[in-house]
Amino acid sequence: MAIYHLRLKVHSRSLGRAAKPGGATRRSVVAAAAYRSGERLYDASQGKWFEFDKPDVVHTEIIAPAGASPWVFDRQTLWNLVERSEKRVDAQLAREIEITLPRELTRDQQIGLVRSFVREHFVSKGMVADIAIHRPDASDGKEQPHAHVLLTLRQLDAGSETGFSPTKERDWNEREDIARLVAEARKQFNNTGLDTDKAALEAAEALRNVNIWRAAWATHANGALEAAGSEARIDHRTLEKQGIFRIPQISLGIARHIEKAYGYLKDRVTQWVAIKKRADLAAEVEHYKRRDPVKLAEFVLRLGDMAEGFAASFRKPTDIPEVPHER
Repeated sequence: MAIYHLRLKVHSRSLGRAAKPGGATRRSVVAAAAYRSGERLYDASQGKWFEFDKPDVVHTEIIAPAGASPWVFDRQTLWNLVERSEKRVDAQLAREIEITLPRELTRDQQIGLVRSFVREHFVSKGMVADIAIHRPDASDGKEQPHAHVLLTLRQLDAGSETGFSPTKERDWNEREDIARLVAEARKQFNNTGLDTDKAALEAAEALRNVNIWRAAWATHANGALEAAGSEARIDHRTLEKQGIFRIPQISLGIARHIEKAYGYLKDRVTQWVAIKKRADLAAEVEHYKRRDPVKLAEFVLRLGDMAEGFAASFRKPTDIPEVPHER
């Protein structure tokens, strides 16, 4: 069954947490591109090579606006120049779209679907798209095809030192008028709770880039499924809007792998706790043995007698005298 999943996130230099001793001090979009493409890439800003074992990568390509320079199609050069174009220590470097691909489509059909979606909604606006399609094994034993699309945040500019415009395209995040409309509609609905104001808020939300892209992906995917002769369809709307009344399921992500390992971890932790307790007891006994070995020996013997007496209280008696019945 085809599954709808589209998630957006922004890659920035900020770690979002305290740096670990000897660990990375910031994030790198070059490292992100290396992980998603399965290629070995050099990050010039940090003087580091990044390489990851990604046998599930089945296709990569870079799509750029018409007339783009040849360097744009070199993954290492592209993302190093993106790094150079950003000066802030917490700068946003790229936007990523992660999409689940319908299993009902062949690999070539999935690639064609991603290409058409990316060209129409991102590259046409001036973004450069770095596509990587993965096909890892899912929890049901079948493949789990999905695409990672890294998108630049600046227009290409052949006249600049870095090859990118000095300013970011803010409308690629959200147009100011749409953001203002959504904020006003949300405030109105929060104040009144009226159904009419809820409908106005939903109409405003539908104009946001994220929701336009979510709806567009469903349209593209369903068109590809229909062309392939499949009856499967996906829907970007909430279950409530679809008229389906069940509790939404959360994305397990890494949790499904943890679930498999739970039984093993439980056994190992139980063994570790038992060994730790025995080790602590042995250390304590050794301490008392050095202080007064004679008293310790007497105590151990008494403890053994107590344990034997305690166990005996639970044993069934072997000879039970017969109680005469009264007449």
